[in-house]
Amino acid sequence: MNDQELLQVIEKAATEMEISLYLNDNQIKVLPPEIGTVHGLTWLYLSENELTDLPDEIGQLEKLMWLHLSTNYLTALPIALTQIATLTVLMLSANQITTIPSQVGNFKKLTRLDLNENRLQSLPPEIGKLERLKWFDLCDNQLTALPSEIGKLTKLTELDLRNNQLTSLPSEIGNLTNLTELYLGNNQLTSLPPEIGNLTNLTELDLANNQLTALPPEIGKLTNLTRLEIGGNPLTDMPMDIRDRDAKSILTYLQALLKIQA
Repeated sequence: MNDQELLQVIEKAATEMEISLYLNDNQIKVLPPEIGTVHGLTWLYLSENELTDLPDEIGQLEKLMWLHLSTNYLTALPIALTQIATLTVLMLSANQITTIPSQVGNFKKLTRLDLNENRLQSLPPEIGKLERLKWFDLCDNQLTALPSEIGKLTKLTELDLRNNQLTSLPSEIGNLTNLTELYLGNNQLTSLPPEIGNLTNLTELDLANNQLTALPPEIGKLTNLTRLEIGGNPLTDMPMDIRDRDAKSILTYLQALLKIQA
């Protein structure tokens, strides 16, 4: 799609009361500022293009709820986006994003945030202001730590942190009591906080391929677990015949340890 064709699409859309624009896979390099005139825009799909930035005018889209920007060349989360208070879904996977601005806290209505396959090394504490967030994908980044404010995301049901460089988790992770799926595989975790035992709604917990030598007995409290991945860890404190068994057997072993400690 050339620039003139894109402008024609935008000009036509600007006359509609409510509209979705599907512009995926069109080799778009620059989004024109006229996008800000499409005041009825609720869904905008711009994945698989060649965008390196977005115009400030995108912040004028006061009805926008879904924004898909996956597989582009963005190196930062554009601050103009944080002016769109109506956003509920923001998909930014497979870009080159290295930083998240503090203004991310403006996304008060966001329920789904996908930042997988970027270059993030840290998250700002303001991430804790996304209190409606239910689904958060941070897989395949370069995170070495999480801010304690992650514990304020109490509506989260799924958190994916696989393939990062985390060495520890904040104790506040135990506040995420609505989590049903927590993926921590392929990090550098050497220990887990006992507060992980508070996540009693978990059905899936992936701890594979870390540096764990022991599991906190409190994991035995996670009686709803149907999948527990612990392979690829040097679990020297756990008998070999236990670590190779299913989730139920491992939980039974940890529950026994809890009783001994009580």
